[in-house]
Amino acid sequence: MVVNKHGSFYMRSGWGTKIIQAVKEDNMIFSPSNEQAAIDSIGLGRIMIKALRYWSDVMGLTNEVKTQNGIRKEPTQLFEYIDKYDRYFQRMGTMSLLHRNLALNVDEATAWYWLFNEWNSTTITKEEFSDGFHTYLAVNGMKIKKDAVDKEYNCVKNTYIGEKSFDLKTIMDEDTYPFLAPLKVLKTGEKKVLLKTHLNSREIPVELLIYCIAMDNRDQNFEGNQISIEVLMEEKCQVGRYFNFRYSELIDMLLEAENKRYIGLNNNFGNRYIEFIGYDYTSLLDKYFIG
Repeated sequence: MVVNKHGSFYMRSGWGTKIIQAVKEDNMIFSPSNEQAAIDSIGLGRIMIKALRYWSDVMGLTNEVKTQNGIRKEPTQLFEYIDKYDRYFQRMGTMSLLHRNLALNVDEATAWYWLFNEWNSTTITKEEFSDGFHTYLAVNGMKIKKDAVDKEYNCVKNTYIGEKSFDLKTIMDEDTYPFLAPLKVLKTGEKKVLLKTHLNSREIPVELLIYCIAMDNRDQNFEGNQISIEVLMEEKCQVGRYFNFRYSELIDMLLEAENKRYIGLNNNFGNRYIEFIGYDYTSLLDKYFIG
């Protein structure tokens, strides 16, 4: 578990493209010995470069490998898809996948994991976040000062919500716009309360939904295996949690997936299950990005 490894710099619009361009040009660019070269080529300051190195991994774009010559960033499969088909991060499905990667990363993006998996309410104040997350860290053996937790709250919020109203058509500096703001997974309510919004098929196409379910349940996604829809809705690290689905919306999307023959749907004495049917679920990324 980590806190503030991003140096309080939230992921901003444009940074995803900077990561892809930088790693493609030099996969050792984030090595400490290449710090000045990174500053010159990427065009960000030293601390922001370190933040970019952090976000590159926790967003699921790269995996970091330490070598004798320095730090090497290895592109993930998602990196390759985005590079070819959505380099400027304009598709909601891309944003949904990156949000998922954050929300599942308990080790390196602990605050994001906690908010979207451990915190049960759809609303949270800064005080509730600070107290709840501080307690969660303490229970798991991590002692940290409250002010550090406050900074983590600000970074989580600013990943999704700007301090001001932004308009991407008129904004002068894209590097101030929150990277995941278009997804609208969080919004500000009255008295600065944060509200989790309910995502749906507009943000998450059915192909990506079934891909996420299959990848979240790798040990079960073999032909004939079933998983309860209640599990998908209620358990940690499942789509119902980190996408905050309404039950009715999830059912509608699963019915569409059944019609497309990605899964089966079964009803057993009032309990509903999805059944994996032996589909190559990794190929659903092809269906989404390539069509």
